[in-house]
Amino acid sequence: MAAPAHNEGKHLGPAQYVLIWVVLMVLTGATLAVWKTPMSDGLRISAALGIATVKAALVALFFMHLYEHGGASRLVLVTSMMFVALLIGLTLADNATRFPYANPPSSSPQDEVPFTNAPPPSNVPPPPLRARPEPAYQGH
Repeated sequence: MAAPAHNEGKHLGPAQYVLIWVVLMVLTGATLAVWKTPMSDGLRISAALGIATVKAALVALFFMHLYEHGGASRLVLVTSMMFVALLIGLTLADNATRFPYANPPSSSPQDEVPFTNAPPPSNVPPPPLRARPEPAYQGH
């Protein structure tokens, strides 16, 4: 019995995979260039996320063979990308509404209050340290 016919028209050859790999390497260099370029942190992060999105789409389309398949596979890809964008968006929205000292030290506070590593002033002395643990309850 003959094997079922398979559509060979969409398969990529080794040259196309090498070309896509070269594009991924160029985009990796672009990510490094964005990191080294003097610009604001917000713009730097946005550019790096944009480049990472393009790289992820190239890997998914060509190395995971979504370019060759259609229908449900592409729907799953688009749905998962929207879910990731939603999670990143909600995380950034949460971070933007925090008290400035709750953000990491490398981030710039919203109201331009400088970050210090010193603890807040307190008039209450710390509790004394115990040399031995307290004995367990004996039930008497």
